[in-house]
Amino acid sequence: MTTAFERDREERQAIRRYTRPALLVGISALITVVVYALLARLITPEPLFSPRKLETLFSIVVLVITLIMIVILAVRKTVYYSSRLIREGMNIDDVLRKWNTVDIVLIGITETIPLLGLALTWIGVPFARTWFIFLVSALLLVILMPMGIKVRGKLMILRQQHPDLNA
Repeated sequence: MTTAFERDREERQAIRRYTRPALLVGISALITVVVYALLARLITPEPLFSPRKLETLFSIVVLVITLIMIVILAVRKTVYYSSRLIREGMNIDDVLRKWNTVDIVLIGITETIPLLGLALTWIGVPFARTWFIFLVSALLLVILMPMGIKVRGKLMILRQQHPDLNA
């Protein structure tokens, strides 16, 4: 017979084991955002287009980034507890494995945001206009990274919705 303390310890170990890959991907993505921001700051090429065209491109890219963020956050809220993802008879390890895959995919999609900021800078939009893109992507990555306390909170919510979830 296991005590509550032992069950919690086993759950924390499982969380650590199954979220580590996504956490490492998230940390490396944060590092690449910093590298992209440094490249954008240090490399200032001549504008490739007229100021009006640059302004139009900037507006379009900011709109695309906004849509990417909305999709990422919406998917994050709906997919984690989806009945298509969480099925009867699953245990915590299965759920954590699936969440790990979702986290890695969302972090990968988030990585397109700083790439768009870097592309804008390389076509001639000044870094003073694109710095917030790198900041937003870094903040979104921090939100998406599966840190232990956040995963435990999600598991508590999941257990309320699926009381039959095996430990």
